[in-house]
Amino acid sequence: MQGKGPFLLYLGAIITLVVCISYFGWTRTWSAVFVPTYSPPFGDMRIIQGAVISAKQGLNPQISNPNDPWRNLLNYPLIWVKIGQAVNLPNESRFIQFCSLMILCFVGICTYILYRFPSFKLLACLLSTATLLGIERGNTDLIMYSLVFLFALMVPKKLSPVPILAATALKLYPVFGLGVLFVKRQFNLFFPSFIVVLAIFIYLGNELAVIRSNTPVFFYRSYGFPSLAAYFSSHNLPSWMFVGLAAVVCSTIFVTAHCLRKMEGIPRHQEAFEFDLFLAGASIYIGTFIFSSNWDYRLMFLTFCVPFLEARRFPFGGLLVILIIAALNEWVLHPLLGRAGLAISWFAKIGVFIALSAYLAVLVLAIFEPASKPVEGLSES
Repeated sequence: MQGKGPFLLYLGAIITLVVCISYFGWTRTWSAVFVPTYSPPFGDMRIIQGAVISAKQGLNPQISNPNDPWRNLLNYPLIWVKIGQAVNLPNESRFIQFCSLMILCFVGICTYILYRFPSFKLLACLLSTATLLGIERGNTDLIMYSLVFLFALMVPKKLSPVPILAATALKLYPVFGLGVLFVKRQFNLFFPSFIVVLAIFIYLGNELAVIRSNTPVFFYRSYGFPSLAAYFSSHNLPSWMFVGLAAVVCSTIFVTAHCLRKMEGIPRHQEAFEFDLFLAGASIYIGTFIFSSNWDYRLMFLTFCVPFLEARRFPFGGLLVILIIAALNEWVLHPLLGRAGLAISWFAKIGVFIALSAYLAVLVLAIFEPASKPVEGLSES
């Protein structure tokens, strides 16, 4: 137990950040902590603000969004336009209030996690450039983070799927969080939720292709197989090299899972809040790594994994937390170390993906084995 030190330091850091923004300004403050900044503030949320105005002009913001400061097309479901209209995002005061409330919820959840699971490594994750970038951009992933946390907090109550289903309707990728219910053998909740998810994707069927085409694929300050593929393509490298890399990653996952399954004492079925958080964060990271190219702020879901990795004496759990910290800080490593920093960050992202994928594979296989008793000493959710 490390007491209230990390909790108080996090509060102090956030308060200091707010004071510095008020005194030194938006751009100067964020640049000082290695977070690139846009002006006007909360650049990602401006896409929705512009989409509301464009829709009012009779345009489809997924096709034409001239009212966004950077003319970015809306790559979210159109329900965000309805939300923007409901809270009057075109009004600048209401826009700032909405973004502030979103950030306040995110910071509140981070504070709660640090208070419940005090850790300086977790503090480093929560103050990483990836999580700070999400705040600076005012990205809707902050809302997804809050909804996924609420879902993990409620599992296995009957209404626990509601937050994750709402998040799926808003931004699609939180669907991977349903893996928590599957691993925990909550099939009475998983299968009805899966049916609702199918209904959501069918309802959004006409938008899915547009959303995907409007979402850029990039390599720097991102993660995911599509990002790696984009790097190989942009450097005119033969496709077999990417296929070979993917094959090595998959083989390593298989070998790691085999080794973990043979180890004694590897947790396979637990009733603990930190385990539920871990499952939610790991499932979303693995799912998004496979299927999409993601800006680094989405790595914030890896912070859900840290309390479990530190508390359960998971094999190489301490090393895995170090890799998570490295993955979360490409915005620092790359400017300071150049290509070496970029390589460290990507090695960490792939290493975390391999480790989490292997462990989740073990947990899925354990579903078909007789249920074991929960490990003693775990806190109840």
